Amino acid sequence: MKNIYENHFKIEVLQYLGKGNKIAKASHKFNVHPSTIYAWTQIGIEGFLSRGQVHTSPEPEPVAAASGLARRMQQLEQENAVLRQAAKLYFMYS
Repeated sequence: MKNIYENHFKIEVLQYLGKGNKIAKASHKFNVHPSTIYAWTQIGIEGFLSRGQVHTSPEPEPVAAASGLARRMQQLEQENAVLRQAAKLYFMYS
């Protein structure tokens, strides 16, 4: 069965790669096959943003609010990574 991933997830993976991480590491972290991630790199973040499923606000936000949102998003990404690891461990030992 073919997995279907949301565009925001694909963008998250590509941003992770943009920080200097390798495809193999991203594959392990996000539990996605390396060839799938490679195909996403060929499309690029801009390609997924242009598909229209990721909405941006029509008005620019104030700088203080944007930096607060960026911190919150980073915190949520870290929490998601911890939860993914916990789920892997749980299912591995159950």
